[in-house]
Amino acid sequence: MASNAYKRTVWLAGIRIGANVIMLAAVCVAMYQSFLHPAEALSVFCQWFFGITILTWMGARQLADLVRRRLADADEGLVRLPGHRKSALMRWRVADPSLAPSFAIARPSRHA
Repeated sequence: MASNAYKRTVWLAGIRIGANVIMLAAVCVAMYQSFLHPAEALSVFCQWFFGITILTWMGARQLADLVRRRLADADEGLVRLPGHRKSALMRWRVADPSLAPSFAIARPSRHA
């Protein structure tokens, strides 16, 4: 568990940091564009800022899902739960070690 969990944590932290740096750049770009168009400054700022913001966080979410899938541990797997549209990364634990060959699975705990 430790090897992939550490890599996954580092990659997810890097994705979050990168998205936040892009957000700071989005504020700067939006302020510059609103400076160039003073008559409609608020609408220009909102268009640039939210345009960059939405695309950035959608991309960060997709990258985070990819990292979670690629760096899943041996006791984790993607499971589609009833009532949910997406698959969730779940950690499985054997209920009783004596039942391990028959793969008796305990109640899963959600792993983010």
